Amino acid sequence: MLDFEKQLKASGYIHRPLPLDHTHSYEKQQLDKEEIIQRRSIVSGGMIWQHQGRGKLKTNGTAVTLISDTRYDSWPEGASDDGDYVNFGEVGAHLAINREDWTNFTQIKLSVTAECTNVINPNIVITLENDGAIKIPDIYNREGTHVINLEGQEKHVYVLDISNLPREEVTGIRIFSGANGSYMNLAGQLSYTISDLYLEENRQNTSAKGWQAPNREIVYSHIGYYPDFRKTAIINPEDFSENIFEVRRADDEQLVLEKAISRSETVNGSFGVLDFSELTEVGAYILQIGDTRTQSFMINNFSELSISSTWKSLNFIFCERCGCPVHGIHGTCHEDLTVEYKGTLVNFSGGWHDAGDLSQQLIQTAEVTASLFEAAEAARGNDLLSIRLLEEGEWGINFILKTRLDAGDRITSAGITRWTDNRIGNMDDAVPRIHNSPYDNFLITGLLAKIIKALPKDHPLKAKLLQVVREDYNYAMAGFEKTGFKHEPIFWEHTYSTSKSTFLATIAWTSALMYQLFSEDNYQKEALQRFEQLLLCQEKEGLVLADGRLLKGMFYRDETCKVFQHFNHQAREHLYAQAFEEMMTAFPAHEKHEAWLQAARAYGEYLDYLDTFTAPYPMFASGIYQKDEWQDKDSFYKQHLLVSDEAEESYQKQLEQGIEVGNGLYIKRFPVWFSFRGNNAILLSMGKSAAVIGRLTNNQALLDMGHQQLQWMVGKNPFGQSMVYGEGHNYPQQYSVSSGEITGEMPVGMQTFGEEDQPYWPQFNNATYKEVWVGVAGKWLSLTAELLKYEEGKRAK
Repeated sequence: MLDFEKQLKASGYIHRPLPLDHTHSYEKQQLDKEEIIQRRSIVSGGMIWQHQGRGKLKTNGTAVTLISDTRYDSWPEGASDDGDYVNFGEVGAHLAINREDWTNFTQIKLSVTAECTNVINPNIVITLENDGAIKIPDIYNREGTHVINLEGQEKHVYVLDISNLPREEVTGIRIFSGANGSYMNLAGQLSYTISDLYLEENRQNTSAKGWQAPNREIVYSHIGYYPDFRKTAIINPEDFSENIFEVRRADDEQLVLEKAISRSETVNGSFGVLDFSELTEVGAYILQIGDTRTQSFMINNFSELSISSTWKSLNFIFCERCGCPVHGIHGTCHEDLTVEYKGTLVNFSGGWHDAGDLSQQLIQTAEVTASLFEAAEAARGNDLLSIRLLEEGEWGINFILKTRLDAGDRITSAGITRWTDNRIGNMDDAVPRIHNSPYDNFLITGLLAKIIKALPKDHPLKAKLLQVVREDYNYAMAGFEKTGFKHEPIFWEHTYSTSKSTFLATIAWTSALMYQLFSEDNYQKEALQRFEQLLLCQEKEGLVLADGRLLKGMFYRDETCKVFQHFNHQAREHLYAQAFEEMMTAFPAHEKHEAWLQAARAYGEYLDYLDTFTAPYPMFASGIYQKDEWQDKDSFYKQHLLVSDEAEESYQKQLEQGIEVGNGLYIKRFPVWFSFRGNNAILLSMGKSAAVIGRLTNNQALLDMGHQQLQWMVGKNPFGQSMVYGEGHNYPQQYSVSSGEITGEMPVGMQTFGEEDQPYWPQFNNATYKEVWVGVAGKWLSLTAELLKYEEGKRAK
């Protein structure tokens, strides 16, 4: 911790990026542990690298060098004329392979040397091609592609684990890199030399699919445990002959607990569970079975457990700033993102880049902004952290206000995957979109109202934001009176899949917050009306399950109660819980207050039910599905973007991989999804709901489930990996292709393979599942703040 405090101080408390720690990365452990049984060169006599795309190739024996400018004055062939979401092209080398069977090999090893000039994040991309029973790449061009963010320009050895990839009829390898601009538009060049390209069989290859823990490893929470909550770790019982586990103090090895390993038989397999929940004393500990040990972890209060991850989340968000130079990454950027509005040009740079690419989304920035203020309020006992969170939040406020136009018009998004030249008027400019969406206006108004409540009393933004929310609420209502629940038909917008029930939850939540700020009857009337309509979308009577139980409390997409509410990428499950919270806060003496509380309890019971299907792991199952939901075509194609013609048939196949719990009713542990995969935002949103409802209904088990979602992301998953780079250990490179690896980065989340319903987490780091996403960091901060709020309330009693 002392080293981390030094790093924080050296960064100016996140005014320049925290350093990267590769020593505990997945890739470092992969190289350290490997035991090579056999190897052979991939490139043999007569095989020739073929040039593809921009630039040129140079070959020297089996080595190949990719050379390209960093930008061009035309878009690549096949790109959209307006340059939306494209870079300047790619320079690639393709090696044709004659349907070779690589099944006996588990990894590809290669050396890469870079001699780049003014390139932001030097990287290469590898795609493996297989023409066997399962085609690679897949129909969405996701599977089989991996980005290597290079560790400096000097020669390094990199390893790619292919042991979980179909490879029985390999037809080629493609290595390429994108020309996506340069640092401050300085003359730049890509130059990558790939050499020593080998196939190897590694005895220590890692499993990337299924529920079982890694071989002879103890899966546990790297971020520690809260004294009053459950404390468990997981093993594969077939790997251990021992029946006892030990808990020892980390500092002096003193034995503090010795206990039998329990056996858990579930639909997901057979597991050994190490339950040490009775241990509540604050301290650093180690778990041990025989000669297998964990690294040190903490049992402590949230205010201590969350400090490291909060700073690192903040670091990730800061490093994704748009329009602001970030030391060591990029200079001032995207000042040529402009759009014409009423005879003027409006600039769209600011906020934070959306993800591993450079796209910009107003809603994403607004939600992250609110999370920063929420975290700042929860961290007021730590002045430095709270002030720095407030400062970063103010950067977000600035973007929300600068993109606010007239009468509800807003600049909402831009698809960008290149560093532009900051010169307005030439071909590389990106044109942002303008919309007047009542839903977006309600949501942003609610987020700003929540921020106002969190601001210190003397904060200079408070009076200004009070004026803004009054105006924007009226604009939202005026638009809503014209269009009702009809939503923006542009699927690039982050709120495209919004259902009527989510819309109602948002209006009720926002109106209740506005009533708390202004105590005016119109806000009260709207809040009560929309909340009652929302409750019509909740299952009240209960669906009969195969075991005779009644399942209720979950929400449908609307009051017809035909299609359940699901989230499969964007996730706003927490809005349902927050609507309950703000309604009960705004109207504590309302005659229906007790009925609201009962509805909140039912919703909490549904979340509790979902928690059982992934045991002994802490990941929430994604939800309940009806077999024929796909037949509601309007709903189906609103929920799933960029799908193929096979999507409807695939929906049914994916459902059958779930768990049938009633007639035509299935629980899916992972969502039904297609091109967009990864469930971290979903889990954190559900965790936020669980924590809010747990606090409202005094249900500690739900609060525990909220914390467990954080644990899942940092170690307590079937692969023992951390999904937060630099937090815990065994964290892999992620798809951070534009800005490079960043301490605290978080990906979209764990995926599934094909139509399966079990976790799949290959080393391959393509979008979307391993793409870094500031929205996940925002949800991490929001859930952490909720747990801190609970702790503060408990301390005050």
